[in-house]
Amino acid sequence: MTGTFAAPRDVRAERAYFDEMVEHLTSNIEFDEKRLQRPVEQWRTPESLALAAEDAVKHRWVRFSALYSAGASEARLRDDFDDILTAAERATRLEKQHFPPGLIQLHFRNPKVKDHYLAWLRLVSLAVAFEVDEATFDRVVSAVEFGWGDRLIDGLIGTRKPDRVVGEELLFPRSVGPLADALSDEAEAVEDVARYLAKWYTAWKGIWGWSEHELVPKKRYHGYWAFEALGVVGALRLDDSSFRENEYYPRDLAAPALS
Repeated sequence: MTGTFAAPRDVRAERAYFDEMVEHLTSNIEFDEKRLQRPVEQWRTPESLALAAEDAVKHRWVRFSALYSAGASEARLRDDFDDILTAAERATRLEKQHFPPGLIQLHFRNPKVKDHYLAWLRLVSLAVAFEVDEATFDRVVSAVEFGWGDRLIDGLIGTRKPDRVVGEELLFPRSVGPLADALSDEAEAVEDVARYLAKWYTAWKGIWGWSEHELVPKKRYHGYWAFEALGVVGALRLDDSSFRENEYYPRDLAAPALS
């Protein structure tokens, strides 16, 4: 695979396994794109089109994780991030266009479904970590519109947009509380991030792909990575040496000054 290092970053599977996973997911994404070219009149309901656009984003996030696991270069991952952003913009546009207001509230504020929130958080966090230009960052902010008002998401946006009004609500405090604490108290931020990473797996129980390390033989596993931690680390320019070897920390995407 072009732009990939010799060894995988995730030792739960071989490099060839993750390469095959990337190829499979790329095929799924190509199929998504063909489906999404159909006009809205050919879908069972307009909401179905928006949901299919969400799935197209999900498949890209899984490919990003598999690419990182395989050992893909930062340049390759940066390109994949751009593809995720474009797909996320489309999904947000179609959700706004085809979801009734009541459905939007139920869909994105379901306390039992954390996948949407994690995707928004990762999009903003990687934008911070990649140090994207202002125009790209503005696109990211718009793409996570349904996450506005969350204290952590707004707080991360505020590290690039000082005039950003930060909401008081934290949608999933049990999952991301330590990261929100890190933004609120820089003196304890390193310890907060370390605390977050130490409990990362249990904190995200139930998300898509959780526990699939047990299904490596069935080719279901794509890697466990706390990409969302990179936003706080990069924004605060934290010394990550105390948690750099944590199994979930994607250290190769940390800001250059921290590497």
